[in-house]
Amino acid sequence: MSDKCNGLERALRPLDAVMIVVGNVVGVGIFTTTGFIAGDIADAWLIMAVWLLGGALTLLGALSYGELGAAFPRAGGDYVYLREAYGPLAGFLVGWVGFFIINPGSIAALALGLAEYLLPLAAGPAEYPVAKKVVALAVIVLFSALNYFSVRWACRVQNAVSGLGLLTIIVVAAAGFIWGRGDWANFDFHGPSASLADLFGPAMVSVFFTYSGWFVSAYVAGELKEPQKSLPISLIISSLLVMALYVLMNALYIYALPVPGMAGVVDIARQACLALFGGPWAANLVSLMIIVAILGSLNSVVLTAPRIYYAMASDEVFPARLARVHPRFRTPHWAIGAQTVLSCLLVLVGNFYQLLSYTVFFMLLTSTATALGVFVLRRRKPDLTRPYKVWGYPYTTLAFVAAYAWIAARIFWHNPWDAAMGLLITLSGVPFYLWWSRRDVESQETAMGLEAERGQESRP
Repeated sequence: MSDKCNGLERALRPLDAVMIVVGNVVGVGIFTTTGFIAGDIADAWLIMAVWLLGGALTLLGALSYGELGAAFPRAGGDYVYLREAYGPLAGFLVGWVGFFIINPGSIAALALGLAEYLLPLAAGPAEYPVAKKVVALAVIVLFSALNYFSVRWACRVQNAVSGLGLLTIIVVAAAGFIWGRGDWANFDFHGPSASLADLFGPAMVSVFFTYSGWFVSAYVAGELKEPQKSLPISLIISSLLVMALYVLMNALYIYALPVPGMAGVVDIARQACLALFGGPWAANLVSLMIIVAILGSLNSVVLTAPRIYYAMASDEVFPARLARVHPRFRTPHWAIGAQTVLSCLLVLVGNFYQLLSYTVFFMLLTSTATALGVFVLRRRKPDLTRPYKVWGYPYTTLAFVAAYAWIAARIFWHNPWDAAMGLLITLSGVPFYLWWSRRDVESQETAMGLEAERGQESRP
């Protein structure tokens, strides 16, 4: 494998890919979600089971994405896999929604969330709406500049932040179990019996959100060393690592608090630390943990998402400038710059959270369709080189597809309006795809015509 991939330098190691995923996944969710789950499933061991089940589904998805990533070791992730399996329009629509809503909206939300936690630590609990926007904008510009100038240094920061986050969580959990004022009897609490359908109900939707982002290392496959090996390994290892971390944290919550007292608690991590350790410093400790987690998620999105736009522009279905690679820094600088502008605009506008909620159903469909692409490509391209094949195929991939399809159906059933709006937003990209495709065909025809004229002129 060449050290360069369409201008991008293959400089990232498997550890970098693992930390990119861990940083992306381990965000605010693990510090807040369990309280909502306890409101739906009032049973200590079933709470643990739903987190294990969510982690197992993530691992099954990682296995499927690993085969696709090893077969197509290029920048772009889902965009590339859907394009190869279903055609260019399918890939384009994923990139379209990601470019205008999902990625800049996520960056803006993370930056504003970071400001929410930073400002009270620095200046007390008062409200500073303007200051929050200023901090959010500064953070976005800072991390975008880091990724503009060096993917290597961006990954070093990612490794440091994600590593610090992992270490902090493990130390806090160990201290809580050893010295905390918890009670193992909390694990004996059994609420109303729950069915398998309940495990795949609202609780699993919450778990899905908290595990989301497990596939982002696929976006930087064009910059991984030996991606045919390192990409599947990074997906599998990071999924197992995050699952172990989430199970550990939920065990700590249950040890610290009785399950009835957890139901509906938003700041579950802070309440658990207060119960275990007491004192105001426990709340500040949780705030610092959340800040580190947000920093890891923010840098991960800023780093990985521009590779989708870069891949689309390289295929000539997006503005050509976004395919340019900086001659010195070897980064997709135009794609990073465009993402920075959109993210900052969303911070200034502020009304983008509803748009993000519209895309949840679409995100589930994307992951389901991508996993189904394993079946499609094995049938359509049996001779495709597959350095890695899904373990347990076809059953593991079928289990992932069935579970995600069920969760998507539940979301559609309970909130068809948001799901329909998400699909309409997605389909709004079709006219633009047709326009770009037509322009590409016309440019090719013009080039062929000029070449033919030159050939005629050169004849004696």
